[in-house]
Amino acid sequence: MTEVLRIVGFVMMAAGGLLMASWFIEPLRELWPMLLALPWPVRIGLAVAGVGLLVILGTIIHDRLRADVRSLEEQLGEDE
Repeated sequence: MTEVLRIVGFVMMAAGGLLMASWFIEPLRELWPMLLALPWPVRIGLAVAGVGLLVILGTIIHDRLRADVRSLEEQLGEDE
């Protein structure tokens, strides 16, 4: 469980870094006032959905890192 939380933490840090980097791109900077103009329930809903997405991505990454090579070959097909 600790490893899953670490992975989720790294995914959240990466997402936060991307959000901060979006400030330096001029067309993306114009989106921030539109997001701040949204009602509070919509903003909270977007934040909760974003955290949920990051948790799902973290658990998928964790499962792929811990999966057996043979089971991955069965799912994805073998390279010849």
